Amino acid sequence: MLLPTLEGSLINLRRINRSDAASIQRHANNSLVAQYLPFMPHPYSMEDARLWINTTHRLARTDIGYHFGIEDRASREIVGCIGLKNVNRHDLNAELGYWVSRAFWRNGFATEAVRLMQGFVFGQLKLRRLYAIVLEANTGSVKLLEKTGFVREGTWRKASLHKKRWYDVYSYGLLKEEFSRHS
Repeated sequence: MLLPTLEGSLINLRRINRSDAASIQRHANNSLVAQYLPFMPHPYSMEDARLWINTTHRLARTDIGYHFGIEDRASREIVGCIGLKNVNRHDLNAELGYWVSRAFWRNGFATEAVRLMQGFVFGQLKLRRLYAIVLEANTGSVKLLEKTGFVREGTWRKASLHKKRWYDVYSYGLLKEEFSRHS
């Protein structure tokens, strides 16, 4: 699928291009960004950025994942990523994941990115359910999910080994009808 550009007031969500590798590397290469993301390497190299970009293109071509760059409208620079994985066309659901550069925390970028993605999921993709999983210690992400209408559906006890520590994992879900009531 050719990804559309989703326009917000602070950010745009757009296809990640190979020319975005330096920006992605610079913003992802922060221990605080990677702190609660078990699959994000740290340090984050240019090779990591290039591999990620190629992966996003391959997933979009096969319609099993859609990943957007979070573009700061002011600078036109990619300052994070948001995407869907485990897209299930039979059960009409997908898993949401995201990260934003430390320099852009607490300024509305992540909130707007999640809301734009919700519109894409329920409007354009016609899915019925969006879910996210988050490590218990990632309180910023927990607050973001709850602020954007997600409901905590459960706790997976000591389900993730990250940096030699076991974490509980919270699962959050949002149904299409819940999104419609809040949008």
